[in-house]
Amino acid sequence: MTTVVAAHAQGPRLGIRAGVNYAGFGGSDADNFDRIWGGHAGLTANFPLSADNFFSIQPELLYSMKGAENDGNTWKVKVNYLDVPVLGRVNAGPLYFEAGPQLSVKISDDREGTAPPTDDVKRTGLGYAAGVGLQATPLGLSVGVRYNGDISKLYDNSNAPNYRNDVFMLTLGYMFGSR
Repeated sequence: MTTVVAAHAQGPRLGIRAGVNYAGFGGSDADNFDRIWGGHAGLTANFPLSADNFFSIQPELLYSMKGAENDGNTWKVKVNYLDVPVLGRVNAGPLYFEAGPQLSVKISDDREGTAPPTDDVKRTGLGYAAGVGLQATPLGLSVGVRYNGDISKLYDNSNAPNYRNDVFMLTLGYMFGSR
């Protein structure tokens, strides 16, 4: 009977995540850009791969605001995505380390001022995410910092500059069914 209880305690968990983004554009042509503030929020799940929960897989579905503005603040580009990171996670006591690939699907974009057109912004992008954080497992709470960047270019047009999303995140999480 104790085996069943222990196995159940190590099962999948669902949660929520939200926080702030400090976003900009990276890439070989991305000089003279300033970062902009945005946010992220969504769902997370955690699937332990070891009996002691040392290693787990953590897929997420996050609404994420990204973009940049030029140095003179005469224009701003904002692009909103559904980000789907699938992170390998190492739980080392109260610390956790995470990294993995990320798929981003554009859901909207906006430009202000004399910003370049956003018509050519790709509908999907591939990237990566990596982070570190603290977790209070009995309470189900966590706080972390994460970086995510694109591997794919921001624009479809081959004549467009080489821009990629480049985002730092401060994220708070809560896992339901805490023990």
